Amino acid sequence: NYLLLWAGMIGVMAGMQMQMLARSYLVYDITGSASLLGIVSAGSAVPMLVFSMFGGAFADRLDKRRIIQIAQAVFALLALAVGLMIFFDRISWVYLMIAAVVQGTAFSFMMPARQAIIPSLVSRDQLTNGLALSSAGMSAMTLAAPAFAGFLYAYAGPDFVYFVISGLGFMAVIITSFLPRTDAGHSRRR
Repeated sequence: NYLLLWAGMIGVMAGMQMQMLARSYLVYDITGSASLLGIVSAGSAVPMLVFSMFGGAFADRLDKRRIIQIAQAVFALLALAVGLMIFFDRISWVYLMIAAVVQGTAFSFMMPARQAIIPSLVSRDQLTNGLALSSAGMSAMTLAAPAFAGFLYAYAGPDFVYFVISGLGFMAVIITSFLPRTDAGHSRRR
């Protein structure tokens, strides 16, 4: 079960890191404004800062798997919508800002649930290893995914990058659908 969580996390974190790079380039390509690039980039950070404490409370009270899946689905659908707007030449920095805020909000609920579900999936003596492997996977995606996104952006275009990001998000939803329920009514696996 931990492998399913980890594989889903790799997919969604790769997509998020790819999107940070693609969104920044796209905002600058559209507007030519470094100020708007900064504003849109902050669009995802502010909700993460504000809503993370609520995300932790939700993770303590609700089915963590469902929270993770909903956040991943939001992430994938928004990436698909942005990709389609780019493809049909209807994109503007305002849409990118809205997507950034919504995705930052979803991320602030997904990450506490993702961390809180780990003790339900691994034994107590493997908990440290599970947390470390999760952090290592996120760090690896922080390193590799932006480089891959830059390559795709340069050679296939921003719409293709967003379609890949959406595919990674949907893949993560499918993978995590095989995780056991973890709400208060279900026993913890040891």
